Amino acid sequence: MPSLESIYAAALKPCAAAFEPPALMARAEAATGLGDWGGPRWAEDRFRARLDALCQGLEGEARLHDLGRSRAHSRLHVLLCSRLRQVDHRRWIGDAGPLAAPLIGTGMPRAGTTFLHGLLSSDPDNRVATAAQAAIPVPVLGQGAVSEAERNALYERILAFQGFTTPDVTAIHPYAAAAPEECVFLQEAACAMPLGAFYNAPEFSALVGQVETGADAYAWQRGMMQSLQGDLATGRWLLKAPSHVMNMDGLLNAFPDARIFLNHRDPGKVIPSVASLYMKLYSLASNSSVDPLALGPRLVANWAGILGRLDEWREAHPQVPVVDVHYASLIADPIATAERLYARFGLDMSESTRTAMAAHLKADHHGKGPARSYGLADFGLCEADIEVAFGAYIDSHGVTREKRS
Repeated sequence: MPSLESIYAAALKPCAAAFEPPALMARAEAATGLGDWGGPRWAEDRFRARLDALCQGLEGEARLHDLGRSRAHSRLHVLLCSRLRQVDHRRWIGDAGPLAAPLIGTGMPRAGTTFLHGLLSSDPDNRVATAAQAAIPVPVLGQGAVSEAERNALYERILAFQGFTTPDVTAIHPYAAAAPEECVFLQEAACAMPLGAFYNAPEFSALVGQVETGADAYAWQRGMMQSLQGDLATGRWLLKAPSHVMNMDGLLNAFPDARIFLNHRDPGKVIPSVASLYMKLYSLASNSSVDPLALGPRLVANWAGILGRLDEWREAHPQVPVVDVHYASLIADPIATAERLYARFGLDMSESTRTAMAAHLKADHHGKGPARSYGLADFGLCEADIEVAFGAYIDSHGVTREKRS
C-alpha cells in the first residue's frame, strides 16, 4: 500500500497539463493503486458527468492563470485520490454504524455560521470533521498506520500550495487542516461541492444545483461521516454549511432527526462580504474570470430567491423544528446564544462545556483582524437594491439593519 505522502505527492507539484478527466483519473489510480470509482452505490455516472463539466469550465470560463492551473490540478488530484480511497475503505468495512442525531447549522454565508460552528465544536460532546479529515479520508485512529498529526501536516502543506493559508485569505475565512470544516467539503470527493465559489464554471455549477446531485452528495457525506466515526457510533455530529438552505428536503432525507439552526444577518452586510470573499478566492486561480460589478447583482438575485424559497419551505413544514439565530445576538453574547440553542433542542450544557467555550472565545481570532475596505458600490449595488430584494425578509424575521457602506 503506497504511503499517504506518495499518494498525494502530485498535489504539491506544479502542473501545466490540460484538464482531461481520463488522464486525471489515471494519475489518481496510479497514485493509489486503486481503480473502483464507486459504481451505482456511489452514483459514479453522475460523479463523472460533474467532473467532465468542471474540467470544461476550468479550460474555459475559469480563465486560469499559470499558478491557478497548478492549484486546480492539486485540488482535483486530492479529490480523485480521496474518492478512490473512500470507495475502497467502504468496500472493506461494509455497512457502517448509525449516525446520532446531528446538530446542523445553516443560513446565509458571512452571517456568523463559521463563528458559531467553531464555538459549538469546543463542546466535547459534539463530533466534527476537520478540514484534513474531509479532504484526506483514512481509517480512523487505531485502525490504520496513519496518525492524525501526519494527516494534518500533509494537508496543511496542500492548503498552502493551493494558496489558502496566506494572511489575506485567512483574514477573510479561516482555513486550517485541524479546523472544523463544512459539510460541502465532506461532499467534495463526490465532485458535488459548489466549487463555483473558487472557479467560474457555470455548467458545473448548474449540475451541482440539481436535485439528483443533492441526493448523492448527501449519501456520499453520510458515508464519509460513517467512515470517520468507525465503530465509535457515539456522540452527536456537529455539521454546518450555508448551502443546506438550498436543499432542505435533501438535508432532511439524509438526516431525518436533524436539529437545525439557521443564522440571520442583514443582507446589506452579507452580500458585499460574500462578494469580497469570492473575489479573493477567484484570484487564487484567475485574474479576470469574474467582473465584481456583475457579481453583486447576481448574488442578490440568487440569495433573494433562496431565502424566499426557504420561507415557503418552512411554512410548508411546520413540524420541522428550526431554531433562528440572529447575528447581532450571537456576537453580543456567544455563550448565551449557544445556551438558548441547546435549550431549544432539549440538550444540557455542562459547566465544563461553558468553560471550554469561554476558552475557545479567548483563543479564536476569527473576525478580529483589521477591518477590510469594501462596500455595496464595489459590487455594482446600492442600499435600494438590498431593500427591494430583502426588505420583506429583514422585517419578517426581525433582522437588525446594520450600518452599510
